[in-house]
Amino acid sequence: MKFQVTEFKTAHEAIEHAVATDGIAVRLNGQNLVVSEDDIDRLMDNGIGFAYLDDRNGTIVTIPVNP
Repeated sequence: MKFQVTEFKTAHEAIEHAVATDGIAVRLNGQNLVVSEDDIDRLMDNGIGFAYLDDRNGTIVTIPVNP
């Protein structure tokens, strides 16, 4: 399956970019990525495991989906 992603070195960079561009920050296969909402739907529909990335008061948290 192919989808449009932007990869970042750190989770923090991915989160910042997602906020600035209305994207969604995720970790997939050890990579910090920003993807579109449509691509998130495709990942979930196909049962692909990933984790949402979020910044909670300076602490990076991951929220697993389809583990």
